[in-house]
Amino acid sequence: MFFKISILAVGVLVALGSAARRPGATYLLIPVGARQGGMAYAFTAIADDASANYYNAAGLAFLDSPQITGTYLGYLLGLHQDMHHVYVAAAYPFGKSCVGLDFIYFTPGKTSVVNPDGTYLGEYVAWRIAPKISYTRRFNEKTALGLSWKFIKQQDCMYWWWDPWLDSNGLDRGGTGVSFAFDFSALYRILPNLSVGIGFHNIGPDIVYTESGASDPLSWTLKSGVAYVPIDNDKIAVLISGELTKVLVGMFADEEKSFWQHVGYEFDEAWKAIGLEVTIHRIVALRGGFFYDKEGVREGFTFGIGLSYAGISLDIGIDEHVYEFETENRRISLSYKF
Repeated sequence: MFFKISILAVGVLVALGSAARRPGATYLLIPVGARQGGMAYAFTAIADDASANYYNAAGLAFLDSPQITGTYLGYLLGLHQDMHHVYVAAAYPFGKSCVGLDFIYFTPGKTSVVNPDGTYLGEYVAWRIAPKISYTRRFNEKTALGLSWKFIKQQDCMYWWWDPWLDSNGLDRGGTGVSFAFDFSALYRILPNLSVGIGFHNIGPDIVYTESGASDPLSWTLKSGVAYVPIDNDKIAVLISGELTKVLVGMFADEEKSFWQHVGYEFDEAWKAIGLEVTIHRIVALRGGFFYDKEGVREGFTFGIGLSYAGISLDIGIDEHVYEFETENRRISLSYKF
């Protein structure tokens, strides 16, 4: 079943490749979770906690107890001190199924509005949200599938100054943008210590800006990964994961390239990540990873640490070194397993 899904995924990827537009609602691409951030976000084939709601909801079907988690990120504070990203998620397994909920909130902060003649018009706080519900089912001890639906809304500016400011600057984007999307995911445990995962994310209609009537395609994304546990005992556990992420919007836009030239180019432009987690006595976890994004000029190491006891986990993840400019990008997560 998993391999049939993988073949279908490749087919869909090719079919979607002709669009040359740039994606909107890109806040959906900001990775979540401090544990995951420390491992360069290579989590699609792991998906073993409540944050699987974001990475690969199919993994929720393998949980053996309810879980909740929350993450705060001061986003790229070297660019703007007022950008904040919050993620909360919950999972409730029952039988061979699981229901998951998660919520994303992101704000780029306050923005002052000044028209071309220098007149101050006011200020606004832009924000984005994405609540989501997931249902997943385990078909056997190896295979699980997940389906998620999310509501997408972003507020970029207020109507009271939209028309005069946007018209005077010749812009047609902004205001309130609304859409919805689906995630489709699968997790397959080849062996007890070896798994692969795949997921399509943000599959839905264009986000439409109500004030202007303009629209942008959602950030349709394909994630695939593999995870391996070479050591797992009460003294030490080692987890290694790798992941490939491809934003599908704008693929195969150059008509002069052959099919295989397109495939090579798109693979080259895909985000690549590898992560490592070493857990000592099931309490202390040390994490590291490497992330590479050629097109986005992001490349570097990530780091993290976690403490777990009596079902409570506190994690810190640092990924600021993947950016070419000086900044801070540090996540902190608190989770509980019932």
